[in-house]
This record gives sequence, C-alpha cells and structure tokens, in this order.
Amino acid sequence: MAARDVSTHARPTRAAERPDDPPARLSACVMAHPVRQAAAERLAVALSEFDAGVVTDPEPGRPGGPLRTSRMAWSRVAPGATHHLVVQDDSVLAPDFVRHALAGTRALPGHALGLFTEWGSFTSYALRVAALVGTDWVEVVDGYMPAQALILPADVAREFDRYAARATTGDEPDDEVLLGFLRSMGVPMVVSVSNLVQHGDEVSIAGNGWHGLRKAACWRTDPVAPADTVLDRIALVPFFSWFTGDAICRFRDQPASDDWRQVPAVDLLRAYGLGDDDVRRLIANGCPQRPSDAAVPAHLTQALVTAAVAVGLLAGECGAPAAGVRTKEPVAAAALATLVPGGLRNFVDGQALPAVSEQLAPVVEAATQLGLETARRTSRSGRDLPAARHFSQ
Repeated sequence: MAARDVSTHARPTRAAERPDDPPARLSACVMAHPVRQAAAERLAVALSEFDAGVVTDPEPGRPGGPLRTSRMAWSRVAPGATHHLVVQDDSVLAPDFVRHALAGTRALPGHALGLFTEWGSFTSYALRVAALVGTDWVEVVDGYMPAQALILPADVAREFDRYAARATTGDEPDDEVLLGFLRSMGVPMVVSVSNLVQHGDEVSIAGNGWHGLRKAACWRTDPVAPADTVLDRIALVPFFSWFTGDAICRFRDQPASDDWRQVPAVDLLRAYGLGDDDVRRLIANGCPQRPSDAAVPAHLTQALVTAAVAVGLLAGECGAPAAGVRTKEPVAAAALATLVPGGLRNFVDGQALPAVSEQLAPVVEAATQLGLETARRTSRSGRDLPAARHFSQ
C-alpha cells in the first residue's frame, strides 16, 4: 500500500486577545419535550441568572420534534445578550455551571461552545488527546455539533431559525443541522475538555435509545473553568467504535475537510514499531483482574487497548509530556476513565459495566502511557514522527 503524507496538524493554540470585546451577557433557554416539563423548569431555575425560559415541542406527536424545538430555543435570544445558551431537558449541570459558562464566553467569544460530548463519540477521542496535552477546548470532529448544552454568539443564534427554514425539510436531527449552519457561518466549533453538563439517565425521546448510555466524556464534580487554549487543526484521530467493536484511525488530508477516511488503528501503532503482540502483553501484564472472555470477548479488549495506545501516540505528537504522572492528572484521568464504558456500553450489560470499566482501567492507563512514551522517544531520536511523516493506506 502506498504511503501518504498526512500530518496530524493538531497543536494547542491560544485564542487571540480581543480587549475591545464587550463583557459577556448570556441569555438562556431550556428546550424540552412536554413530558419533561418539570425537569426543564428545574433547569430554568438553576439558570435564573440568565433569565432562562423553557420552550416545549408544540407538536410532540409529529416527527421532527428536536429540530422544531431547537429552532424555537435559538430564537429566544434576549435583547442585549452577547451570547445565547440552549440546554436540553435531560441535562445535569456541573457545580458552579454559571461561572464556568461565562468564563467560556469570555475566553472564546466568537466560537460555538459545546459543553458536553458523549463518551463514545469521535470527538471524545480527540478530547482525550486534548486532556493529555492540557488544553481547555478541543475541535469538534463528529458529523454533528454536540447540542446537549451549547453556547453561540447572539448574532449567530438569531440566524439559526432562518437557516433551518430554508435549508431543511424539518425532519433532520437538530445537531446535524447545527453543524451545517455553523460551517456556513464560518463559526469555529469546540467542546470543553472538562464537560460542564452530564447526560441524564432518562430514556431517549428522540429515538436514540439504541445508542446505549451516553454519558459525558470527561465529567468531574469539581470541573476546571475553561480558559482559551484549543486543540484544533486535527487531521488524525483514533477511535473505538461502540457500534462495530473495531479500533480504527480516521484521517483527512486537510484540517477543514469533511473527507475522513479510515484504516485499522493497529496500522498507526505499526508506524511506531508497535503491534498486536505489544497490546497483548499490556493486557496480560497490566490487567490481572481482566474480565472473563464471557464478560468481554478478547477481541473487544484487544481493540479497546489498541485505541488507548493510539490516543497516547497522538497526544505525544501533539506535545503531551511522557511523564507517568500525566495520565493521573485529574482531567486526563477523568477523560481516560470513560474510554471503556463509552466503548463497551452496547457490548456489556449495564449493571456489569462499572465493574468491567474498573477492571480494565489499569491497562487503559498503561496503554496510553506506552503511546505517550513511544511518541516522545521517537521525537527525541531526531526523526520526523511517523504519523506526521506518513500514514499507510
């Protein structure tokens, strides 16, 4: 197979200072299904500092409810607001949410600020790399804009309803429509590495129950207030598919391209001189309490650990230190802790998932550390990093 020149591109950046920006003034709205009216009103009370209102789907028996309700919610921008927040009715807010949300708008006033991404999403793996690097935000790399809790600049938010009216049939998922809209407006899209919202346990009303549990990728009871560092220009992301059980690596030639292609993640490991045998040794040595093959088939464990090594490799390329304490720092540890449950949520019974996650946690940490050390050792050798030089296709 021919080699391709595919740079990771991704590097931590800091938003340019804009001293003339006015102070952030945030308005808010909770979008809800009528059966969750009470939960939505509780959220509105929690967001009373933003004078939050509640909008509910006016036609809950008809298809297209999420987009219909989203259009209403984004139209509720208060006069004088610089930014607008929309929160979905099955959200759980982090402690001190209001202060952290305002900090985000001050740090990146021109961005779309997602405050949640689910623990098995494509973006969640980019988030884990960002957590190891130490940035506050990470570029959205999914085919949708995570919309569980989302902040937009007020002038952008006011345009969404008009865009949806002319560009959709009304049946599309609102998060996919938001992605297309924000791209059309040239608005950069990011997610906070410390998620400021947790997804509730309610059964999905939008028909997403088959996705399994969709918890936050990095949830802490003492979240870090986001500043302005961003990991973006991402061209290469490893991923364990919660749908197929495969470890893959997605890549694109240009950071802004939608043309993602994929190969087995082990191909990335091989570019660094690692392979399946190294992964098997990690599992054997780093996980004495590994779940039985009946609980988690061996090929799934192999794929999960392969993905974890790949996360470490990419984090090392993006500048994460190789010191062993890195994977134990609170934000990085919280992000790595969700890799197993986010990946296995449809392969393991929900009651067994916490125990399985705990049993596999040591080998995930060891695998990530191996990736970090391998990438940094390769860098010190004076050669170009393999993933930056080429990626076998």
